[in-house]
Amino acid sequence: MKIALGTAQWGMNYGISNSHGIPSDEELKAVFSIAQKNNINLFDTAFEYGNAEKRLGQISVKENKIITKVGSFSEHNCLKNQLDNSFKNLDRKKIYGCLFHNSKDLIENRQLWTNLKEYKKEGKINKIGYSLYEPSVLLELLEADIIPDVVQVPYNVLDRKFEPYFDLLKGYNVEIHCRSVFLQGLFFKSIDELGSKFQDLIPPFIELEGIAKKTKFQILSLALCFVLQNPKIDYVVLGVETSRQLNQIIVASKQKLSKKLFEQIKSIKLDSKDILNPVNWK
Repeated sequence: MKIALGTAQWGMNYGISNSHGIPSDEELKAVFSIAQKNNINLFDTAFEYGNAEKRLGQISVKENKIITKVGSFSEHNCLKNQLDNSFKNLDRKKIYGCLFHNSKDLIENRQLWTNLKEYKKEGKINKIGYSLYEPSVLLELLEADIIPDVVQVPYNVLDRKFEPYFDLLKGYNVEIHCRSVFLQGLFFKSIDELGSKFQDLIPPFIELEGIAKKTKFQILSLALCFVLQNPKIDYVVLGVETSRQLNQIIVASKQKLSKKLFEQIKSIKLDSKDILNPVNWK
């Protein structure tokens, strides 16, 4: 399955619409059981996600693919120390992948990429790459010959700025992982709940709700399947706090959007793109 589970919620209160908090051990086991039964095999984590790595290490099985992230470097928080801690937390000698949390770190210090490549060469990490926020940074990294195995980018029905670069990435045989599919849950808020900070989202949200009502699709299905059915996308990274949420996602993922419906969704316009970046929500 193309769905991967993000684990930020497992170690800290994450997400603008998270009303459940950090899941209990019992709830986490239920989430993991459902994931295993539905062939959800990739887990995205990071040392900075509280104790998420440690919880994932305790519950995962050797067949699971794990990607962790590194960043916020300092003298005492160097790449080696971060990876040593991650391997210890995850209780693994090798992992599927490692991404730079902030790809700008590579622009400022390209030696970091050389150092991470050594872990790949030694067989400790299968795939390396970086998380991105803006296409301009991707182009700068590719121009510097920092070619990833994996990239993680924001992508959803309103935020498609990386879409023009999918073919370019596939030309390099890059695995594309997408996050922010639900805008941290904003798609599930009512218009009245958005508040003044998100006023620019109201017109496109009204359009999306209109499409949902006319086609009898839930917003969850429209937002999820729009991304899942893109053949250039390898994994869709989703965060859940409860087993109920994961079950809803699995049911929604089995629906199919028509070509006509795709075009309707693509026609939705958003005037202010800045609101799509969670950095601007503070």
